[in-house]
Amino acid sequence: MKWLRKLSIYYKINGIIIGMLLLLSCIIGVIMIRTTAQLLDQQIEQRGAEVGTYIAVLSSNDILLDDQYALFDRINKTKNNTEDVRYILITDSAGRILANTFAGNLPKGLPVTPLPPPNNNFLSSYSQADIISGHQVLKFSSNEGPLREIIVPIENGAIGFVRVGMLENSMQQLLKKKLDEFFITTFLVCLLAVIGATHLAYVIINPLRSLTRAAEQIQRGNLSVETKVQAEDEVGQLTTVFNEMVNSLQEKDFENNHLLRELRNKEAMRTILITRLFTIQEEERKRISRELHDETNQSLASLLAYMKVLLSKLTDDKQRELLLGARDVAINVLDGLRKMAVELRPPILDDLGITAAIAKYVNNFSKEQHIAVSFFAPDDKLVISNEISLALYRILQESLTNISKHACATEATISLLKSGTIPDRITLIISDNGVGLRSGELEIARQNNRLGVYGMKERTELLGGVFNLHSMSGHGTKITVILPITCLE
Repeated sequence: MKWLRKLSIYYKINGIIIGMLLLLSCIIGVIMIRTTAQLLDQQIEQRGAEVGTYIAVLSSNDILLDDQYALFDRINKTKNNTEDVRYILITDSAGRILANTFAGNLPKGLPVTPLPPPNNNFLSSYSQADIISGHQVLKFSSNEGPLREIIVPIENGAIGFVRVGMLENSMQQLLKKKLDEFFITTFLVCLLAVIGATHLAYVIINPLRSLTRAAEQIQRGNLSVETKVQAEDEVGQLTTVFNEMVNSLQEKDFENNHLLRELRNKEAMRTILITRLFTIQEEERKRISRELHDETNQSLASLLAYMKVLLSKLTDDKQRELLLGARDVAINVLDGLRKMAVELRPPILDDLGITAAIAKYVNNFSKEQHIAVSFFAPDDKLVISNEISLALYRILQESLTNISKHACATEATISLLKSGTIPDRITLIISDNGVGLRSGELEIARQNNRLGVYGMKERTELLGGVFNLHSMSGHGTKITVILPITCLE
């Protein structure tokens, strides 16, 4: 019955009204046909009984006087004056026919009913017949159609009987005429009901259709739509509430658009500030790296040169040993400063590109942290902007730092992939076999201001990229960074 659920209310209302009307018409028709048939039956039997009684009253003396002419004349005139009478027979008490309306002999097949002896209860012997007060009714079929024979006693059957044969054709024609009138009337009533149901359905459905069209417009984002209130009934109240809802939506949409504009402005300002912050941070790292390389390293190198001169002039072994210790300390400090300067701003990133910088950093990290790191990169040289290169390098640094501090990993894999689709994309994948992240650990880290992962995500999104972190407790962590390439060619 899915089609019924999909059917329009318009057709449902028409179908219900017409269906109920047809059902009511059928019930009334059946009752009317049965009632009319019963009334016609009673009427034709009553007319036959009246004809038989009339002849019986007038014919008793003629039978006693054996005046057959009078009998023939009376029954023939009566038959000719009565349309429904097919024949009239007059019999004596023994059942012998005294007079009939047939021109010649009696037709074959005409039943000759044996009659009882004359008494006041003569009708009690005809148990198969319909008994009506004062006369007997027999029903049978003939070549002219159904016949009813009404038998009326003359002087309670002591003298004889009058048998009147009534045709049912007229009754059937009248019944057919009444049925035709009923069907025509039913058809006209159904036609009027269809017109009325159509108008009623239109009155009910049209406002609902207007509401549906308005709702579709709202779904498409058009909040300026308004539905006309056509009545004050339930549908009109629904339309009023709908219009009020649309007005509320318009107000909320205006407020939301205002808040959205403010949010976008704040987001744009935030993006500018964060970008400026990263830029200042990188510039400051670059400046510090340059100062460490150009000034501090040079000063320590000069200090080592002076220590070397002093060592060549010292003769005291204790002083020489102290100076050698101080020189070793200065050498370690110089190495640490050089390493710090490289980490702050690796010169190889600007000179040889992102692939060489990552390979060098991974090699040093593996030696220092004793973690096996595999690095996979494309064979051809990657040509990307300095901003993208620096972001990938910082994300790599932060990821490897987290691996060394929190992952308890023994192996890590780094892949740098270039996509050939348009727009070009570069993908950095960092995975390890560590303990992974427990549920809620990132939120705890954020609350404790450990923002390494969020910093990587922020860097990625500022450059229009995609950052994805997948981790399960006990199954390691995988970080995927996808950034657009800004070509220099």
